[in-house]
Amino acid sequence: MDNLLPFQAISPHKIRVFHPKSFEDAQEAINAMKTDDMLLVNLAALENKLAQRLTDYLAGSTFALSGERMEIGRGVFLFAPPSFLISRMMASA
Repeated sequence: MDNLLPFQAISPHKIRVFHPKSFEDAQEAINAMKTDDMLLVNLAALENKLAQRLTDYLAGSTFALSGERMEIGRGVFLFAPPSFLISRMMASA
């Protein structure tokens, strides 16, 4: 029985809803993704220039982590670490 390893519990994935107020809030979002959490980011309330800057930063960071991103709606994005697979479904007409 010396060759048995302890069972490691699998921690549940989380989806964090994020409403940044400034560019400085972006690091908190990236840290969450580094801990394997998915981010739902709502930038709709921000001015266009700041929203674009945050989108670019989060998208670049997601790419560096080998994750994925998807625009859900106007100013709403889903950023996923590599442990998540984002599946796109299109409604039939």
